[in-house]
Amino acid sequence: MSKNIEKKKKSRLKNRRGLADVISTMMLMAVTVTGASTLTYFMNDAFISGNLGTVSTLESSSLNLLLLGYDTRDSFDLLTLSEVDNLTNSYLCRASCSGSPDTIPAFGGTEFLVLQIQNNGLNSIFLEDVFIGNERFTWDSDTSGSTLNLAGGEFPADGKFSILHTGSNPNLHLENIEIENGKIVNVLIKLDSVNPDIQLNKGIPVYLNTGAVQLVEFLIESGDVR
Repeated sequence: MSKNIEKKKKSRLKNRRGLADVISTMMLMAVTVTGASTLTYFMNDAFISGNLGTVSTLESSSLNLLLLGYDTRDSFDLLTLSEVDNLTNSYLCRASCSGSPDTIPAFGGTEFLVLQIQNNGLNSIFLEDVFIGNERFTWDSDTSGSTLNLAGGEFPADGKFSILHTGSNPNLHLENIEIENGKIVNVLIKLDSVNPDIQLNKGIPVYLNTGAVQLVEFLIESGDVR
């Protein structure tokens, strides 16, 4: 009798262990399926909403265009560009120079600022617009391929900009708005005559439109008087 009871106990233990193994396996499969479904949902949601593409685009656009230097002083030879001079009047002249804005500052025209940028990407970029604060500046096509000459009028008009080579030809304007990969250029901006003058030592937000979804943004500071 005792032997039969002992056999029944062993049989019950084996059945319980077998059932526990089955339950454990089913639970593990359920967790795996749930995790895979959740991951699939988030991945599909990310691709559908475009979040991954947007992040990648923003990162590449901000890294591909570098601001190497700028000059916003009331001084002379801005960023070593010969004869690109501002008056020493303790502000960058815009509205106060509206009498003859297309002339050089010495003759009462609006003043200049210069940005030096580099295309650090693999492809060319096209500098379509420059924004100083909320004011839009367009490329002055009249400067295409010309040599910078302030006395001869070869510089951007009021509210426009031009793009200059650097290195051995610092006074030669680019023929168009294309900036090839790896190229460093100077962007010469002639301030508009509509908006208020820019006080020195004030932050100036600058936005560059290269045709991408997002503008490239920099914050520069107006310089001192020299």
